[in-house]
Amino acid sequence: MENQAPNPIMPAAVAYVLTHRLPCAALMLVMMMAAIWLPVLLQGLPPVMVMLVATLGLGLHILTPALIALITFGGGTMFAVQVAAIAAAGVTLLAGFALLPGLIALLVYGLIPIAAALTMMRADGIKRSAQLLALLLGALLFIGLMITAMVQDLGLREVIGQMLAPMFDEMLTQMPAGEVEAIQMLEQARQTMISVLPGLIALGLWFTWWGDLVMARNIARRYGFYRGDVSGLLDLNLGKAMAYVFLGMLLLLNLGAGDLSYFAANAAILSGGLLATQGIAVVHSWMKAKGMNLSIGLMYLMLLIWSVMIVPFVIVGLLDIWFDYRRNIPAAGG
Repeated sequence: MENQAPNPIMPAAVAYVLTHRLPCAALMLVMMMAAIWLPVLLQGLPPVMVMLVATLGLGLHILTPALIALITFGGGTMFAVQVAAIAAAGVTLLAGFALLPGLIALLVYGLIPIAAALTMMRADGIKRSAQLLALLLGALLFIGLMITAMVQDLGLREVIGQMLAPMFDEMLTQMPAGEVEAIQMLEQARQTMISVLPGLIALGLWFTWWGDLVMARNIARRYGFYRGDVSGLLDLNLGKAMAYVFLGMLLLLNLGAGDLSYFAANAAILSGGLLATQGIAVVHSWMKAKGMNLSIGLMYLMLLIWSVMIVPFVIVGLLDIWFDYRRNIPAAGG
């Protein structure tokens, strides 16, 4: 850090909010609740404006982990925990003193990002924070599903099926009775969604939360209050443990049955998504070294519009763990 160029001065209002518990907790609470209260407050506007406002609210909501990471980088563990606890108390109050929403806010938007941010500052922090975040988010999601399944005396698939039932039943009622093929396709889509939804949710949360952490690290470095691992994203290597987890889940998927097989399938989706991220870093590094900047943009565009494209990157990421493809690629930076 001593060799870095002088950093710009943070705006005074921003510095004040990030260094005082109550204003910081109020900002965190507003960001968490923005996806709910912004559309409600402006529901009298034209539909296009309501949609834009809802998008803005959702954007603020998913940036909440970035805020708590910034607080952790600058203020330390206790300060960040206190801010998260105050914001969670605010959620509980707004929910009519219901404890569950406040607890979820504290865990998902507070303690988990704090733990991942602290891990990011350690040696090899990019890798360790990615692994920890996936473990915590995945475990929290599946524990919640298992508790729900036990309370309702159902299997995991049945719980997800009940969650999706209103959406698919509504679509079914709008279909003409004679459209047998369309009804069969809808049922197939329902079963596919039931099979992969927990893993996709966990992976989506991981991508969002980890992206927030990386963005927070970049902001903190810019303003000079980040101390820790500064390795680039293109150097990401998740290690053999992640590869063994992924391969183990695939094996368990084929050998297990019932809830065990269902858990293995969705855990494989989550771990495979992390390996795909490593594969993307490998291909990005190679293209950057070759000066193929347009191809880099096309690669991300294809990933955005065609989800099947992720499969080759899973394979590249898995093989890179043993063969280290970037060893012979000139340094491409972060």
